[in-house]
Amino acid sequence: MGYIYWSVLPWWGINFFLTWFPTYLVEYRGLDFIKSGFLASVPFIAAFFGVLASGFTSDFLVRKGFSKEVARKAPIIAGLLLTISIIGANYTDDTFWIITFLSIAFFGNGLSSISWVFVSLIAPKKLVGLVGGCFNFVGGLSAVIVPVLIGWLVQDGDFKPALMFIAALAVTGCCSYLFLVGKVEQIEAN
Repeated sequence: MGYIYWSVLPWWGINFFLTWFPTYLVEYRGLDFIKSGFLASVPFIAAFFGVLASGFTSDFLVRKGFSKEVARKAPIIAGLLLTISIIGANYTDDTFWIITFLSIAFFGNGLSSISWVFVSLIAPKKLVGLVGGCFNFVGGLSAVIVPVLIGWLVQDGDFKPALMFIAALAVTGCCSYLFLVGKVEQIEAN
């Protein structure tokens, strides 16, 4: 069950930033189109560094003697905890702080992107492609569901529920990695 949930990480965060983030900045926060384009790039740069940090951190932990399970889960859990900071944007009208909260959240989403490593850790050697395809399919479903749900949440023009939704998904992800995803070991094919 936990493996199903982690397969949608980090898709839901990426989907918010790809589909609704420009609308959030222009229509809800009132930024002009040019300024919002520049400011919208900052969280994407933060996510880029989050992706790099997740790999470096995970490999560093393995070299320091931590188990692969701990070394791979730690950046994901830390990233999901950082993603919760997206709700901070609900409590400020200052553009600097809005972009800061969203950049921290997207950096955290980048950290959680290392979830892909679990495909190679758990899949039977002969079925890595099939497991990867299923992983990608379930993750891709969130590309359909999340933008529609956010559209429903913001239909009255208020983005606060949408940001709370993203934070709730991050909390659910943390709980999933802590309590549902058990020992990470390769499954033996019959």
